[in-house]
Amino acid sequence: MPRLAGVRLEASGPVRYFDAGDMRLENGDRVLVETDDSPREGSVVIRPDQVLFSDLRGPMGRVIQKAER
Repeated sequence: MPRLAGVRLEASGPVRYFDAGDMRLENGDRVLVETDDSPREGSVVIRPDQVLFSDLRGPMGRVIQKAER
């Protein structure tokens, strides 16, 4: 099961979930994520250790790396 992180791509946009792999992420971290269109920058709003259960299935984008500040 992937380790999921909740990321907002826009300040008031919906939370989208991405596979965080082994990355250590904290709320507020800026990250680069893989989307259908292209890589995009967003902000972590739900850490992977805060997601205890998920019904999400199928292919999912991933967190590529932490973004430069």
